[in-house]
Amino acid sequence: MQLPRKAAKLEWNLNTIINLMTLIGMLAGGIYIWTNTTRDIEDLKKWRLSHEDYHKERLAETRAREASFNERLRAEEVRGNDVDRKIDNLTYRVTVAEQSAVSITSSIKDLQTGFNKQASDIQVVKEILQRMEAAQQGRPTR
Repeated sequence: MQLPRKAAKLEWNLNTIINLMTLIGMLAGGIYIWTNTTRDIEDLKKWRLSHEDYHKERLAETRAREASFNERLRAEEVRGNDVDRKIDNLTYRVTVAEQSAVSITSSIKDLQTGFNKQASDIQVVKEILQRMEAAQQGRPTR
């Protein structure tokens, strides 16, 4: 067996050059895509954190508004209860006043009836006294 004396000449054919260029392009593209993906993931993480903070602030603001609204609603309910009590009290007073007015009207009618009876009784007594006086003086009665 004989050993070759000269080393084989390194030949570059077109396919080898295209394969090397493709390999270099794929490595460069992979590195480019990896850096862009990493950057996008970091941007998304930052956005997510800021978005979560935004929602926490909005939630706190909404709860504060809700608490304020509930407090105002309770105050209005208390005022409404006070107004209801006042209305009930005034209704009671008006009812009592109406009953008193009816009672007073009834009493006035009773007094008028009694006064009319007394007036007629006084008229009868007056006529009796006039007759008695006329009889004592000897005058004829009417």
